[in-house]
Amino acid sequence: MKRLSSEAVPYMRVRAMIDMLFWFIIAGAVTGLSLWFDWPAYVIWSAAGIFIVLFIINVIIRPLIFYRVTRYELAEEQIIVKKGFIIIRTTLIPIKRIQGVELSTGPVSRRYGLSILRAKTASMGIDMPPIEISEGGQLKKQIIDMVKEEISDV
Repeated sequence: MKRLSSEAVPYMRVRAMIDMLFWFIIAGAVTGLSLWFDWPAYVIWSAAGIFIVLFIINVIIRPLIFYRVTRYELAEEQIIVKKGFIIIRTTLIPIKRIQGVELSTGPVSRRYGLSILRAKTASMGIDMPPIEISEGGQLKKQIIDMVKEEISDV
């Protein structure tokens, strides 16, 4: 199975920092309400502590573990993706069940030269981990070619 690009870790850290803005706003609101209503000081310290713990887990630890665990492979008859943080899942999708393939990039992922490939079936979809844009284009083309070749009884 293939490993992720080394650019995946900084990409995931930037995405996590963007997500942490929400928690920063919540912690700020709790602090503001605490000062406004003259709540005990432990409320402010609790909000700050929770924010710091979430920051350490989501921005520092999670990308490293995700990078070490995540693998993907395009086999002859299926796509295999293994990813996770606490719960590690291995997902298999048969090529003959795929109905569409989508390659997407956003501003942050383009900065790191990464893209997200999504293969869709009738019942579900599978998101590949962040892969290089050129490799994502090649995988998309390979999957489309394999789907065209596949004779399905469905």
